[in-house]
Parts: sequence; structure tokens; C-alpha cells
Amino acid sequence: MRAELLPTDSSKWIRQLERTRHDFYHLPTYARLSAITDGGHAAALLVEDGDRALLLPLIKRMIPDAGDAWDATSPYGYPGPLVVAPKDQCNTFAGEALLFARRTLREAGCVSVFARLHPVLGPIPTVPRGEAAAVVAHGETITVDLQKTEAEMWGETASGHRNEINRSLRGGHVARIDTEFREASRFIELYRETMDRVGASAYYYFGDEYLTMLRAALGPKLSLALVEIGGVVAAAGLFVETCGIVEYHLSGSAAAFMKERPTKLMLHCVRSWAKARGNTVLHLGGGVGGAEDSLFKFKSGFSKGRAPFHTFRMIVDADRYRALVRSRMSQPDGPQAEAELTGFFPAYRK
Repeated sequence: MRAELLPTDSSKWIRQLERTRHDFYHLPTYARLSAITDGGHAAALLVEDGDRALLLPLIKRMIPDAGDAWDATSPYGYPGPLVVAPKDQCNTFAGEALLFARRTLREAGCVSVFARLHPVLGPIPTVPRGEAAAVVAHGETITVDLQKTEAEMWGETASGHRNEINRSLRGGHVARIDTEFREASRFIELYRETMDRVGASAYYYFGDEYLTMLRAALGPKLSLALVEIGGVVAAAGLFVETCGIVEYHLSGSAAAFMKERPTKLMLHCVRSWAKARGNTVLHLGGGVGGAEDSLFKFKSGFSKGRAPFHTFRMIVDADRYRALVRSRMSQPDGPQAEAELTGFFPAYRK
């Protein structure tokens, strides 16, 4: 095997994407944008073994007051890893490749890696015990099988959702795709209003320029869905098409129209729109942090499809990791805290 870190302008990055089905989270243009919002630098880990290969987009973040040390996290969303290998080898090879890359990462100054796996594409790396690495399950996300008929998708929709969608349609509410992003500013307004309403952390408040940069990064893959009530945009959402996968990226709705539940009509519209365009799956994501919360319940009303969400964690440089944990945790637990992989990771950033 051989491992290397690729810059975002590497032809090898594009070549790997051309070899396998991927999502927009894996694009170097999106990784660069995520690096800006996360305050880091984008790169991708490439591990090759003959015809087999693993590609994992990363955001390299400098660790404050730790010299040249950095750790790696995922671009916002579900960015990998992607694996090219025989189907029966994907999980095993993914685990072997990630562990093999530890030396390359450590020599580059990396202390730890935290990566969100892709619920639809997989793989789920097989990681033996005792390797200072782990795969952690976080619950399920909701998928809509767009290869089903309209009648089948409607039949899987919760009765409460169906009733409110029908009420919206009878009331003349209009759902449409804003192909020219004429309502971009209204989307930003609704998104921020929604983040305020749900008490979201500062991480989820994207800057004014985010949508402009996202459009530049994704081009025609990105679409804006709207619901209008009485000529007023009551809900809006961003959706991204890649390799037959449609991702529900960000959305917002107006408090003034909460009783009308416009987001339900929006997702109903997007489901049909995505199917008509030949896509195979609409991925709605899950609850906050993978929890089966009210957000999860809302999304689950659109489909019975489920996909598991996991994260991969790896301590790359055990000595540096240990020193950081000891110096930054108020009540370090010694070896148990240093080896903890299933809780908050990396522990020194808590």
C-alpha cells in the first residue's frame, strides 16, 4: 500500500471520483469551501493498493498552542471515505487503508482523525480492537427510494404529513424550484430565522457569502426549492444532486407560517422533482447528532427507508494526543481518557 495527502488541485483526487459513485461532499471544490467555514485547510487522504483505493476528504485544523500539530475532521456533511474495491472487500480494505495511513498522517503532523461516514455509499470500515481507532454508530438517517412509484412513495408518507400536504395544496400553496436563485436572500433570511428558533450552535450560522460560494463550488448540482403562501416565500431549502443522490443540505421556514407546515409541501415537491430528473435516492439526513429527536421524526414521515450513520475516529500520534489530553482536560482520567474513542473526540477539544 501507499498513502499520501492530496491538495485540492490534484488530478488524482478527480481521477478517484471518476472511478466510483460519490456525493458532493467528496468534491475538492466543496472541501475548499468547508475549509473556509471551518477555519482550516482542505486535503484528501489517498491510499492505494494495486487496483484498490480509498479517498477521504479532510479539513486540516491547527491545534491551538500546540506548535505545528493539527487534526483532521470531515467537511460539513457526510464525506466518506470512498472505496474502490470488490464489494466483499470494501469494509475490510477501508479499515486496513485507514490504519495504514497513520504513519503518513503522523509524519505530516496530524494528531487525530474524525470522519463522518456516508450513510448511503458506505463503506463501514472494519477496525480491529487495540488499534487506537474505532467506528461509532450514531443511529439512522432517512432515505427516500426514488425508484419507487409516486403512489408507493405517497403510501409511505405518514398520514399526518399527507393530510397537511393535501391541505396546503387545497389552500393554493405553491411549491417550486427556483432555478435562478432569485430568492437567495430570502432563503438566507429564513435559514437564520430557523437557526435562531431552534437554538442552533454558532457552527451552523453560515456567513452572508456562503450561498454565493456554495453556488460557485457546486454549479448546476445545487437547487433552491421554495414554498410560497399568498405570494410570500414561507419555506426554502437547498438540495444537491450528485451521481443520482439528492442531498437535503440546508433549509429554513418562517415562524409566521408555522401552522401551515410549508416544509412538508417543499419536501413532497422535491421528492417528485428529484424522481422526475432520474435520481435514485433522496437523502434527508437524520436528527441532531444522529438522535431520534423531533427532527428525525419529522423526516421519517416521508419514507420508511433508513441508512446507518457512523463516524470513524483514530488517534494518529499517541504521544501528542496523550500530552494534549493531560494538559487540556480539567479532570483527566489518565489512560482511560486518552484511549476514549466513543465519546467526545478528540477529547482535547472538549
